[in-house]
Parts: sequence; C-alpha cells; structure tokens
Amino acid sequence: MSRFRSAAGAVALAGLLVGCSAGEPKAAPELPERICWGAFSGPEVNRLLAPAEKVDHRARPFVLTDEGDGTSCQIYADRATSFMARAELLASEDEAEREMWGFPDALPLDVGTGGSLRNGGAATYVACEPAASFGRSGRYVALEIDFTAVPDEAKAQAALPELLKDFLAFTQRELGCAGGAARK
Repeated sequence: MSRFRSAAGAVALAGLLVGCSAGEPKAAPELPERICWGAFSGPEVNRLLAPAEKVDHRARPFVLTDEGDGTSCQIYADRATSFMARAELLASEDEAEREMWGFPDALPLDVGTGGSLRNGGAATYVACEPAASFGRSGRYVALEIDFTAVPDEAKAQAALPELLKDFLAFTQRELGCAGGAARK
C-alpha cells in the first residue's frame, strides 16, 4: 500500500510541477507606492526585481538613537531576499569609513561621504549632528543598499546612485541631520 501512495504522490507532484511550468510566466512583483519607511519609490524598485509569484516587504522601525543602533528593510521575492536597505548610527568618522572598506572593488560615487558603487549595491555615510531632542550619542550614519538576483544587472547598477540619494535625503530628514530638510 505504501508503494502505491508513493507512486500516486510522485504523479501528483509531477502534475503540479507541469501545471506550474505550463501556466503563465511570473510577473514582476507589485509593491506599495512607497516602501522601506517611505524612503523609496515602490514602482522604481519594483522594475528592478526579478519576476516572482509572491513579494513580501518587511522593515524594522527607522529608529537610530544610540551609537551602534541599526535598522533594515528587506523585500523578499518568492521568499528570497531581493532588495535590502540598511542604516547604522556610528560614533566616529573612522568607524563610518571602516564600513566602506569592505568593498575593495567599489567605484567612487558622489553621494554623501565616501559613497561607493559595487556589483549589486551602493553605500555611503553622512555626518549627522544629533538634535538635542533625540539625545543620540553617535554622529555618523552609514547607509547601504543591495540587490540580489536582478534580471538586468546593468539596469540595477544605473538605478543605484539615485536610490542611494533618495535614502540619504530620507535619512537626513528623518534624523534631522544638517543638510536635510527638517523632520515633519
């Protein structure tokens, strides 16, 4: 009896797989108008992602109050991370520069301080004098964006500088950094 169930299970599984492959091709995932704390345009990021059956968007709160605090936002396409944005509050410029050293093949990018563009990602940091009302001890914020499994690497690389600029502007506004608009 167990051989019959195994064979029947295998046939059913094969039928499901054929049904999936014979069905319509996957479409690009649909994202909300604004994603990752509102820092990025969902449609802009959406056009860079690989087609997927399902997309999930998860973000930890954008709260950076003490040095070493970090936050991240991820977009999962079919349960695999496709996009990630990360911010970390650091105590010194030396520490912020070390964050950038991990990418020896990166190209310089004129975004923030020490901006860099690498295969599938971009990073920078910015001095952020803490506003007295926030009570932060750190003064530098390191920012990083990464794409994985994009269908068009050249398109993603071309979009990364503008996405990093958006992330930098959002961070400066959100944290009340000099050079950014006041927090709403």
